[in-house]
Amino acid sequence: MTILFIIICPIGILLLPYWLIRARPFPQPSGQWKVGVADLIWDAPERQGIIAKIWYPTTDRDGISSPYIDRIERTLAAITAGMNPVFRSIAKLYFGRVVTPSFIDATPMQLAGGCPVVLFSPGFRSINFLNTFYALEFASHGFIAIGINHPGISAGTLLTDGSQVEFETIDVELAFAQYEQPDSLFSQIVVRQADNLSSIVNKIIDLNNTIGSCLYQNIDPCKIFAAGHSIGGAASFVACGKDSRIAKGVNLDGIFVNPVETNYGAKELLLISTDWEKYRPNDDTQSRYDLIMSKHKIQREQLALKTNLKQLSFVETKHFDFMDLALVIRPSIGKRIGFVGRMGGLKFLLATSRAMMGFFNE
Repeated sequence: MTILFIIICPIGILLLPYWLIRARPFPQPSGQWKVGVADLIWDAPERQGIIAKIWYPTTDRDGISSPYIDRIERTLAAITAGMNPVFRSIAKLYFGRVVTPSFIDATPMQLAGGCPVVLFSPGFRSINFLNTFYALEFASHGFIAIGINHPGISAGTLLTDGSQVEFETIDVELAFAQYEQPDSLFSQIVVRQADNLSSIVNKIIDLNNTIGSCLYQNIDPCKIFAAGHSIGGAASFVACGKDSRIAKGVNLDGIFVNPVETNYGAKELLLISTDWEKYRPNDDTQSRYDLIMSKHKIQREQLALKTNLKQLSFVETKHFDFMDLALVIRPSIGKRIGFVGRMGGLKFLLATSRAMMGFFNE
């Protein structure tokens, strides 16, 4: 019996993640169109040859399913820098089997007047594939969705020359402790992301006029939108205020930056928030947390005076509910360990995606 236990136990431990991490976590998107995926190469002000991912509507009925994590060897090397190579290999084994209901390099569908575009910006140290659910939903309803990695801000950013830009290490607790205004460091990051969004607008408008491009005459330049999670959401608001070409912005549970200084004109913004636990630090910096929450409330009121700010709030939800992890990791486990809220998972992702699309289509 002991020998049998010694044999079975390691096998059970090895196979457990196969149950925890689902190979096909995404349902078929709810829209009328199938979804194609391709690369979008863009240049940031300080980096060139950045590989982003683009999801778009297609009439192709079948094709090669897209993996959840593209170029998994390089991607994991970037986001698991410093991790034991054995654990990295195990992560590749488990996550490499995850696929999405989308087709690689499918034929883009041409809509009369062009497709609306959503530029999606991930949060602090996040990465673009962690919001695949939203991209699939947008594309199935006729949007072009572009998932962006921000060099040095995202967990990892892949470049066309084979190199990668790793996350710029930031001591968050130190930032809370030392800054007189604790969110000033994050404000700098938000502005960098906002500038990157404008760079991508330059790129897609150029591709819309380039014969042979997958975006050729397929973009409605009057319907370019920005959306993002956490700091990425803050950046979508700032980019919308700074760049006249971005028509609307959506902030998913993010902070606010320069609400008084940014000129939004008559633009509409949408804030979707959860229970606001994302900045809770250790007990010794509780006063800093209270200061940030107080300032956030003031900034939200200031922003509401300057623009048409629409707000939605979901109770019993958490900051990470906006990410795919609530689907990729079995929801029952995620809720049990407190990673996602009680409403989290597919129900929440569908509700928020429909709220965003309704807002963009108004």
